[in-house]
Amino acid sequence: MKLTFYDKLFTILVVVFSLGLFVFNLQISAGPARQYITVHVDNEFVMEISFDESTEKQVVFPFGAAKEHTAVLEISGGKVRMLPMAKELCPRGICSHTGWISRYYQSIVCVPNRIVVSFSEQKNDRIDGVTF
Repeated sequence: MKLTFYDKLFTILVVVFSLGLFVFNLQISAGPARQYITVHVDNEFVMEISFDESTEKQVVFPFGAAKEHTAVLEISGGKVRMLPMAKELCPRGICSHTGWISRYYQSIVCVPNRIVVSFSEQKNDRIDGVTF
């Protein structure tokens, strides 16, 4: 079977279109400027942390039924990570093994303690939604 001129043209167009989408995706993956990190524990808003590329700090927040435990977030160079917790609190430590997150679509989740750390583009005004 021999390729015709139109088969070759179609193949070239598909490759060029795919490369264009790849470059476009790389530029979008940087996402909007991250300005806030939100922390939810047991599906409840705990805190929101403002940061930029030059922020270097550790943030401690409580969790547990009576807020008897604490977890530590490290913020550095526009990235965030959760520091390891005691084995009794987080047996597998998957949340700390997630490592640094830096993209708006990434998050850190600690399932045993029901902690979710994620980026948000704007300050949380504590409004979940509006219905009309």
